[in-house]
Amino acid sequence: MDFWVVLGAIGSIASLIGLVLPQQAKNQRLMHATYGLAIALFASVAVWYWQANQRVHRVELAATRLLEQEGFNYTNEGFVQAALAFLEKNKVLCPDSYMRGQELCRLNNCLGPQYGGQSSSSLDHAYNQGNVASTLKGLVRGISKLESSP
Repeated sequence: MDFWVVLGAIGSIASLIGLVLPQQAKNQRLMHATYGLAIALFASVAVWYWQANQRVHRVELAATRLLEQEGFNYTNEGFVQAALAFLEKNKVLCPDSYMRGQELCRLNNCLGPQYGGQSSSSLDHAYNQGNVASTLKGLVRGISKLESSP
């Protein structure tokens, strides 16, 4: 639910409550307006924190799903690319993990050709891909476990 929609709904409810209150002295109306504003502000902050918590929870679920599908749907190279895409999508919440994954891939030539190319053999490339996939599994598993901790 959009933050501004919730804020508008809460403000409208506070206004309606103010309308049904009986006519009172100016000081009492000012006090009721202050209460209404405080309630709307408190509810807005609560909704904002709830939405932030929901995003973290969605990242945890996405990481868990990625790890569950790893053995069935991905080769090492495929999992590396899926994990890098996951980290890139969530780099706002996990900027250090994203940078670590990028550096790991760069150091192990993840995007390089499997055959020929630089000075590494295809056996080195396969070993590096397995190493990177294993390391990224740990990184994604850490994200899924750490976000679910109380």
